[in-house]
Amino acid sequence: MTQVSKDQSARAQQIPHHLWLSAAQRLVSPPGQRDAAKRLIASATDHGIDLNLMWGTLEHPLKSTTESKPDTNRVRQVVLSVLGSGRTAMLFLSNLGSTKSFGDHQTQIQEITQSIQVALGELGRIVPDAVSLAQTLIEPKHTWAHQACMDAGMISVGRLDYMRKRLNKDDLTPRAEPVWPDGIVVRPVRTLDPQDPESDYNLLINALKGSYIDTLDCPELCGLRTMDDVVESHRATGAFDPSRWHLIFKDDQPAGCCLLSHFPQSHSVELVYLGIAPQARGFGLGASVLSHAIHRLGPIGVTEITCAVDNRNHPAIRIYEKLGFVCFDARIGFVAPISVS
Repeated sequence: MTQVSKDQSARAQQIPHHLWLSAAQRLVSPPGQRDAAKRLIASATDHGIDLNLMWGTLEHPLKSTTESKPDTNRVRQVVLSVLGSGRTAMLFLSNLGSTKSFGDHQTQIQEITQSIQVALGELGRIVPDAVSLAQTLIEPKHTWAHQACMDAGMISVGRLDYMRKRLNKDDLTPRAEPVWPDGIVVRPVRTLDPQDPESDYNLLINALKGSYIDTLDCPELCGLRTMDDVVESHRATGAFDPSRWHLIFKDDQPAGCCLLSHFPQSHSVELVYLGIAPQARGFGLGASVLSHAIHRLGPIGVTEITCAVDNRNHPAIRIYEKLGFVCFDARIGFVAPISVS
């Protein structure tokens, strides 16, 4: 099959319906790509995936999404956008093709770059109210994907180390309330319902804002989303229960939070966020509040707790290691704000 030239490689476009199977095959791993691609398409709606949000390069570019060349055409590179909570979209990229018919590595990287750029632009036009930030997570060894994301104008938010701790009976045994330092109060969130007079919504937002000051945890993200979107994204992670979210106060002012979410199917909890404002740092609260929150989980059948941490955030990593967390995987994060067009 004729190799597409570098000039032709820039023509990324929305993937038409009749090429969804070809596109899906570029997003799944061998062996059995065709069957895996069929399963992806069949289950897409159940998983909240809109296959109309795929852009990529074709062997023979089409003049419109209704034009059909099923016998001769195929998808070379593709980007799938999956909408999520908090007005985010996760981008999934095709891997480099293993045959020369996809072009040399640099040509393929250029095509993935172009696909990302078109996806970022089209999201703001097609679903302007549903997404304000696009993100993708890349395996560290996939340097070609790092290059494509950077060339497409995405922002690197650093390497995320995924850590976990196996939980035993002692970890989940309730204990007496710790003796907190003077001026420090730690309590669960009561409710986030803004209509409830006891709502902690605004206190949580202020706690989050304070914790972002001089943060070492993906500081590139600060200011890219509204606080409402941030809270919604955290709340939609796992099964939300306000009693597993803890607010930290210093001298009656919100000064941090520790947010745990339950994943019943995997018998795990995730530390969605742990952050402390400058006025409450230096008291050892990171380790003590997280340990306290874990002890309060009770008999919900969990066997481990996981988290993701910026590997530049050495103080946080020391806290997790002190509590028995170990690193088991890593990804490089890239983000891009979505402009409404």
